[in-house]
Order: sequence, then C-alpha cells, then structure tokens
Amino acid sequence: MMTDTMGTNNDGKWPPAQAVDTFIRLLLLGGLLLWCMLILAPFATILVWAVILAVALFPLFATVTKWVGGRRVLASTLIVLVGLAAIGVPGYFTGQSLVGSLNELRTHLSGDDLHMPQLPADWYGSGGLRGLIADKWPKNDGAVAELLRDNMDTVKDLAKKVVQGLASFTVDLVKLIISFIAAGVLLAYAKEGGQATERFLDRVMGRNGKAMVDLAAGTVRQVAKGILGVAVLQALMFALGVFIAGVPAAGFLTVAALLLCIVQIGVGPIAIGVIIYAWATMGTLPAVLLTIWMLVTMISDNVLKPMLLGRGAAVPTLVIFLGAIGGFILSGFIGLFTGAVVLSIGYRLMQGWMTMEAQGGELA
Repeated sequence: MMTDTMGTNNDGKWPPAQAVDTFIRLLLLGGLLLWCMLILAPFATILVWAVILAVALFPLFATVTKWVGGRRVLASTLIVLVGLAAIGVPGYFTGQSLVGSLNELRTHLSGDDLHMPQLPADWYGSGGLRGLIADKWPKNDGAVAELLRDNMDTVKDLAKKVVQGLASFTVDLVKLIISFIAAGVLLAYAKEGGQATERFLDRVMGRNGKAMVDLAAGTVRQVAKGILGVAVLQALMFALGVFIAGVPAAGFLTVAALLLCIVQIGVGPIAIGVIIYAWATMGTLPAVLLTIWMLVTMISDNVLKPMLLGRGAAVPTLVIFLGAIGGFILSGFIGLFTGAVVLSIGYRLMQGWMTMEAQGGELA
C-alpha cells in the first residue's frame, strides 16, 4: 500500500489523522506561548531594559568579579548600588527642578486671563545685550498675549501634554531603576543565561548561534557607549553648568538636552539659548565661565563619539547609527538599542548569505 509523505496510510480519507494530531498540538503549543507572552507583557519594557543593561555592563561586571575574588553576587550587588546612586542623585535634583517648573506653569495658566510677562525695569535704557532685548520686547500685552488669550484652551491643552510627557519621564525613570536591579540579578547568572541563549539560537540558526549572540552583545555595548553614553555624559555636563549657574527651569532644560543628544541633534540649540540668557542676566565673569563650559559641552561629542562608537565594530558604524535612530523613531527610547541590534544582525546575515560557502548549508 502506498504511503504519503507524512508516513500515514493513503486510504483516501482527508485530512489524515496524523495531520490533525500535529495541527492540534501546534495550536495548543501556540496558545501556551501566547498566554505566556500576555502574562509577561506588563513587564516587557523592564525585562528588555534589564537584558540591555546586563549586556552593556557585563565587561565591568567581569572586572569587578575579579577584584572581589570571583564572587559574582557581590560584584553584581556593588554594580547595582553604584548604578542606583548614579541614577538617583541626578534624577532627584532634576525632578525637583521639574516639579518647580510645572508648579510655575500651572500657576501661570490657572487664571482665565494671560498677560505678557515684562522684563525687569533696570533692563530698559541699559546697554549691551539687556538693552537690545528690552528694545525688542513688547512694552504691553500686545498681539502676542492677545493671541494666547484667544487660544487659551489650546494653550492649556498643550501645557497639559507637556505635563503628561514629564510625568511619563518620571515613570520611565522609576522603570529604569527597577530594571537596574533586575539587571543585577541577570549579571549574577550571566554565564548560565548566555549558554541558554546560545543553545536556543543554535536550534534556530544552526551553528551561527554563538556568532549572533556575540554580535548582539557587541552591538548593544557599542550603542550604549557611543550613543547613549555620550548623550548622558553631555546631558550631565549641561546639567552641571545650568544648575550651578542657577538657570531657571534647569531640570526641564536638562531633559530636553538629553533627548536632543539621543536623536543626534546635539545640545547646541539649548546651550546657545543658555549662553544668551547668561550674557543678558549675569555678570561678565559668570557669563564667560558658563559660555566656555557650554562650548566644551557642545563639542565634546566630536571627541567621544568616534572613540566609543566605532571601536572594534563588528558592523559598520553607519549601520549601528541608522539602526539606533530608526529604532528610536519607530518604538521610542528602547528602540535605540533594539533597532541597532536587529539591523546589525540583518546586515551580518545578508553579508554571510552573499559570501556563502558550501559548508553543509551553513553561512560562512
């Protein structure tokens, strides 16, 4: 009797019993996997952040582990404590400034009327930048305030969105702190986790599992150093200047500077505004010092980024850059990493496919 390709008797009945059995098993397995994904969905962002942080911090973890005599739990605990301090202290001062700025904004918009704010009286008739600004500043409410009054509902809606965005930033900061703690747990079991990941990818991609793990880990570290690391460093330098100088809304300006650095616009637009404010309101010496510091902050990425982003790159820097920016536009802050990783892996797979050698069907 003839048998079909599935090994069942071809008795003319359809569908074969084995096909139905396989379909039911796959359906149940897919349902179980979907259920597991739905259970983990509320923690997805934290888990992804934890994995990214663990991968990025692993070289430091390996070094600290050697210092403490191979005790991995102690090494991960030390890294978590230092990391929480590095996140919490700047986050506290930035949050304090953000709360103050939001209270001022809410007070200014709480009334039914809105007036054009006026400059200090000593600005009028004075020389230099103060006098130039005062000459161009509206002497009364004028058309600007009238326009704002006529569109008060729109202005308040816009301000509400700004407040919601800043509140979301606070939530993300809390998630980052939780993710850092989870990353410490992953670091303590990094060896076992890496081996499990390699075994999984070996089943999916043949003998390329370890290569893909190394590629993904290297890409995350390059992006962490070359894009996010430089952005955070520039934002910290900017924050140091504006907080010490007492610039109003320093917390809001710091958050804006961080976002501009992440999307590769740079801190320049905000730093220029701070310099103008410094020369308009401060004495000569403080203005000069703040200007020098802002200029150093603006050009620092030209030195740091080539050193960190392109060092030992497994793929071209342009691929990592496009992946990071495209991922950020597509899925927000977390996409800065996932975009670079996915695009880099795709690039390597395409490169391997184009140079494929006949070695048992595996990529070269």
